[in-house]
Amino acid sequence: MSKTLSLNKINEVYFDKLFVSKNNTAISAAVKAKVLLVDRYTMPIISMSFSQSQLLQQDVILIEMLENIHELSVMKHLNCVVYIKPHRASISKLCSELSSPHYSHYQVFFSNTVAKSDLEKIASADEYEVINQVMEIFQDFSIINDNLFSINTSENGQNATVEESLSLSSLLLSLNKCPVIKYDSKSLDSKRLASEVLYYINSNSNNNLFDDLNRNNDTPPTLVILDRKSDAITPLVTPWTYQSMIHELIGISRNVVNLGGQAGEQLTLSETNDTFFQESMYLNYGDLTDKFQKYVDDYKKQTKQSSIENLKTQDLSELKKILTRFPEFKKLSNNILKHLNIISEIDKQISSQNLWAIGELQQTIVCELENYQQIKVKLMDMIADSTISTLNKVKLLLLYVGKFPGRTADLDSLLAKLNDPITTSPPPTVSQVSLIQNFNRHFRVQLEASAATETMGFDQNNIGQLFNKNRIKIQQLFNTNNAASNRMPKTDNIYMQYIPKLSDILASVTAHSNTSQQQSRDQTPEAQDMATLVPDTVANQYGNVEKLGTHEVIVYFKGGVTYEEARLIHDLSAITPDVNYIVGGDRVLNSEQWVDKMCDEVNNVGGSNDPRSSRDTENAQSDRRAQLRDIL
Repeated sequence: MSKTLSLNKINEVYFDKLFVSKNNTAISAAVKAKVLLVDRYTMPIISMSFSQSQLLQQDVILIEMLENIHELSVMKHLNCVVYIKPHRASISKLCSELSSPHYSHYQVFFSNTVAKSDLEKIASADEYEVINQVMEIFQDFSIINDNLFSINTSENGQNATVEESLSLSSLLLSLNKCPVIKYDSKSLDSKRLASEVLYYINSNSNNNLFDDLNRNNDTPPTLVILDRKSDAITPLVTPWTYQSMIHELIGISRNVVNLGGQAGEQLTLSETNDTFFQESMYLNYGDLTDKFQKYVDDYKKQTKQSSIENLKTQDLSELKKILTRFPEFKKLSNNILKHLNIISEIDKQISSQNLWAIGELQQTIVCELENYQQIKVKLMDMIADSTISTLNKVKLLLLYVGKFPGRTADLDSLLAKLNDPITTSPPPTVSQVSLIQNFNRHFRVQLEASAATETMGFDQNNIGQLFNKNRIKIQQLFNTNNAASNRMPKTDNIYMQYIPKLSDILASVTAHSNTSQQQSRDQTPEAQDMATLVPDTVANQYGNVEKLGTHEVIVYFKGGVTYEEARLIHDLSAITPDVNYIVGGDRVLNSEQWVDKMCDEVNNVGGSNDPRSSRDTENAQSDRRAQLRDIL
């Protein structure tokens, strides 16, 4: 089956629309050089989608920020390509620019649908008639990999959900898909977002925005909206594949790696412009080092063949061919140096943090590869090791209390050792200790009183709020010995035993018959927590979609996705070629960011035994009821 969900293809299509001259009008084509005018929303999209050399090849010689229009110089010899989000502030700035234009002519592109009232404002501001073209292109999201995207929201509260839904809808429009929407029914946040996306699709039925998008599909695509809180474990487990390790141990921001130890050296990672990275990004650390050694050996072989000694040839055509390859060798050499620096830093971090031992213990805990007593002894030794960082100890204890929630006495001794300044420096923060303690109580309640929680209200002051409002069961977070993840091939690599919960969810979503659906649900109980919303245009085209499978799945994690889940999507695509997948979230998490986020929520929730928080509890529950009424 051909690849129908390709984010890199979207880049190619929109680059053509934005910059390639054949789409320019005759007036704008008369002046070749262009300036690109972007806002704070589209700047990250542009920087992650197109390289500087690509822009220069299309005569884009300058990039300016719309927010800085009062500092711009008048350059009437240049045309302007405007690429902005149809946000209130950006529309206002554009109108100001048009009322006193700095450039010759303007082509205006919006990253999402623009309201008729905003178009009228722009038309009124264009007194000098400098606009040649206005177009909506749908890329209100950032492309990280061919199968991974991120959405950045700038609003807060209810507006954030609406903005998030608009960005997700732009993704659907860019892919030409109108999907069935499945969401985590235990998560209010997921339900609200799914409802907003459904509302947007149905409310645009009059302008045919989503009509006929699935006309060539026998089955509808599926949008799966998940809450990061429903799988708190995956971001905590140390990853061992290249791209994931870079983000975990160094950090990736907008596809840029900052090696702070080398005078702030910034290195760009590009799947499309870096063949080695494209071929290595999902390799485990052992295979990566072998691949890099082969990469270096190939370079040596090529350069040796084209060395100065070979320039003694008398054949001028052969000499020309050799000389033209020198820039290619320079580029290859720089790329080798880039990955050498990154891999060296990863190796340094693995050694300094003792990650070989930590990673093995993490896998042993989450997959229960040994009995409890053996795990407890190893964990106690690790917590008592003064060379292990505080963060790594906290992550180990979170995995432990998640897997063994009833071991309160043992946890107390582990926490005492964690708080010992002789063995742990710096000491854990109050929020970190509170997170561990509440994490433990949450799962203990679930195992010992699961029947009661079906009928009784839950304690708002419990950290269980973090995990689908105190209803997640321990089996949902751990694939014990990977028995449930039967779609993924087993591996002998001790560091790659854990498989994210997403694998089981996708197994259910892509089931092709009632029998296989039931079998999948029997194997993966968390799949029963998925609810379905069907847009009107999908219902009219396909009828009862519950009986249909799907060949295209778009996954969105509210609260953050991980590079390991993108790696899982890549692996699933390889073993199930009849199904296309992409995945994204409102950020890409590493373990430190996830622990910090959970600690922040602990602080927001407050102490579970603090009577002063009861009034906040009542207000929060009242707010939730009001939100549910709005949705329903």
